[in-house]
Amino acid sequence: MVPLAGQAAVIVAVMLPFGFHLYPARALLGLALLALFGVGLGSLSYALAVAVAVRRTDWMFWAVHQTLLFPLMILSGMLLPQESGPGSMRTAASFNPLAHMVSAVRLLFAGRIAETTVAWGFIAAAATAAVGLVVGIRAMRRST
Repeated sequence: MVPLAGQAAVIVAVMLPFGFHLYPARALLGLALLALFGVGLGSLSYALAVAVAVRRTDWMFWAVHQTLLFPLMILSGMLLPQESGPGSMRTAASFNPLAHMVSAVRLLFAGRIAETTVAWGFIAAAATAAVGLVVGIRAMRRST
C-alpha cells in the first residue's frame, strides 16, 4: 500500500506546477481506494509467488504475473483510451475490476465524488481485496 500511495503522491506533486487542481479530501479518498485495491493485488501476487515457488522456477512467477497484468492494464483504460478501442475491448473492460478502479480514481482526483462510477470503483476494489485476502491467506497457510 505504501508504494502505491507514494507513487500517487509523487505524480500529484509533479502535476501541481502544470495547473492540476487538487481536491485534498477527494484525493485522500482516491489514495484510500488505491490502498484497498493494493491489498488485494498484493495478496494475489503473494499467492502466485507461493504457487510458483513450489515448482522451484522463480522466473515462472514473472512470466505468469506479466501475462496476467498487461492485459488487465490495457483493458483498464490506464494505458490506452477505451473510447477509441473496438466494442469487444470495451465489453471486456467492463468485467475488469481495474477499469472500474481507474475510472473512480480519475473522478476522485478531478473532485467528483457523487457518481456511480466512484461507487463501482470502491466495489471493485473491495471485491479484489476480499478475494485477494482469502486466496493469499490460504496460500500462506499452505506454505508453512
